[in-house]
Amino acid sequence: MSEPNWTVLVPVEVLAGETIPESVVDVLTTLPVVVLGYHVLPEQTPPGQARLQFETQAQTKLGELAAAFHEAGGIAETRLVFTHDEEQTLDRVADETGCDAILVPNPAPDVERLLVPLSGEVDASRVTEFVATLIGDRNIAVTLLHVADGEAETAAGRSLLSDAAAHLRESGVPAAAITSEVTVSESPIRTIATAAVDHHAVVMGESEPSLRSFLFGDASAQVAAQSVGPVVVVRRERDDGSAGG
Repeated sequence: MSEPNWTVLVPVEVLAGETIPESVVDVLTTLPVVVLGYHVLPEQTPPGQARLQFETQAQTKLGELAAAFHEAGGIAETRLVFTHDEEQTLDRVADETGCDAILVPNPAPDVERLLVPLSGEVDASRVTEFVATLIGDRNIAVTLLHVADGEAETAAGRSLLSDAAAHLRESGVPAAAITSEVTVSESPIRTIATAAVDHHAVVMGESEPSLRSFLFGDASAQVAAQSVGPVVVVRRERDDGSAGG
């Protein structure tokens, strides 16, 4: 397995007035980011025509967003896309730039509590390695959460979280900052969304079938709607050994 670079894709509807909250910029300064400015066009509007009309305005806004990361001590590059398909664009640019994670934007307070839901469907070691890198040496508490379908799965869930907590400690996260919780529920996404209310941000692993279905399906909608902060999706490692491909 190749060593991930943990670049985060930060999508912004650049001509719709979207911005990146200062607290989100601050929490991502430990990782390089790609700020993707995109604008969804009506089907009949050619992207080239929109670029001629709006590129200068969009690039100016992107430059301001990248500058916010640079001023906070982070690393940021930018991409600008005019598209008819938002979902396809996020997937494609994440692949092209080798991004290992993607931000689901949300307003955010200062991030002091991080929720990390884990299940057997995601690469827990990859997610916890990302979390440790994201935290760095900052004082951020982590709640590891496993939602089991029934009592029979709770033992496996405890084992999963025990391994994840050990990985975090080995990566430098203080043991006192880590809490583990196993709960039983027939509605795991709803349970995660409810838990997100008490946390400032959520880091989730990408599960099948695709990042696209997570970002635009019921899972992300429920979690992001309940979370007071952003949701970061850690992408599965691709067959070519990178996040993209």
